[in-house]
Amino acid sequence: MKNINFIMVASGILALAGCVSDNSPTPENMARNTAQTAPADLQLACASASATKFGGDSATVLPVSSAAVDGGKYQIILDSKGQRSTCLIDSTGAVLSVEKV
Repeated sequence: MKNINFIMVASGILALAGCVSDNSPTPENMARNTAQTAPADLQLACASASATKFGGDSATVLPVSSAAVDGGKYQIILDSKGQRSTCLIDSTGAVLSVEKV
């Protein structure tokens, strides 16, 4: 009889444990999704502009990060063999500036 009571109590606890509400944020509310990154073609255009301005092979210039800034523009951080540069480009692909960091 004690074993049956134990099983009944344990079953009740397990049933209640399954009734936990899920308060996790939706994907659009997660911190990692709040910044809009630049499209790949704009990142490649910046990599090419950086290679042209500072010399070197565009295959060695890699986008590290990007983010949307005011007015439909993107700021892209680039790395070429440890040398960092920043590129400002608009949504049409016009490179506005490329500077070493």
